[in-house]
Amino acid sequence: MVFFDIDGTLLDHKSAEFTGVKLFYQNYRNFFGMDFNEFYSIWCKLSEKHFEKYLAKKCSFEEQRIERIKELYLKRNINLSSEEALEAFDYYLRNYELSWKPFNDVIPCLKKLSKLKMGIISNGDLGQQKLKLDKMKISHYFVDIVAAGEFNVSKPHTGIFEIACKRNGEEPEKCFYVGDTIETDIIPCEKIGMKGIWINRDNKTLQNKNIKIIISLKELANVLCENVSQSLDY
Repeated sequence: MVFFDIDGTLLDHKSAEFTGVKLFYQNYRNFFGMDFNEFYSIWCKLSEKHFEKYLAKKCSFEEQRIERIKELYLKRNINLSSEEALEAFDYYLRNYELSWKPFNDVIPCLKKLSKLKMGIISNGDLGQQKLKLDKMKISHYFVDIVAAGEFNVSKPHTGIFEIACKRNGEEPEKCFYVGDTIETDIIPCEKIGMKGIWINRDNKTLQNKNIKIIISLKELANVLCENVSQSLDY
């Protein structure tokens, strides 16, 4: 079985986020008094900070949205209520969602692999991740979506990979995981015996020669074919 990450692997999250943040900034910039580059940097740091709290079960998915906007406005000594923060976030969210799109290599890759059993392992909220797959029109390729929002574990904890394999009746040694982050995706999945494949879209240099690397999903079918007789069932 072949499992995939979503953001940065199938969905061009960074591009969608950038568009959403830029339109948010243009609409609300009178509150902040800073240029866009500074604003975008602060936004990304706050997004990561509060999403990590969500993954650690310190807040709900909606609460992390509210708290990041509240903290953003506090940079300019503006106190928002939870309702005001959620309203502001919804402006970003609408534009973020309208910008969701798969990388150009995604649909050709999934079509080529359509006879294989495929699934998702993601750190996101299950509802939002399902919506992403629906919007990209690729949901039908996957038999299961395992999202951290359902469980008490998230990547890089190996538990979420174990849950995905067990839930699908698969031995880890016969499964692959394709992701865009070495520390979060590749290293932990390989700890339980899965075969990690790093999608290195930015063609970064890596010293670890033991990690299987592709720079495009166009290469994935060939990589799987090298192992199909040993590891995959059609």
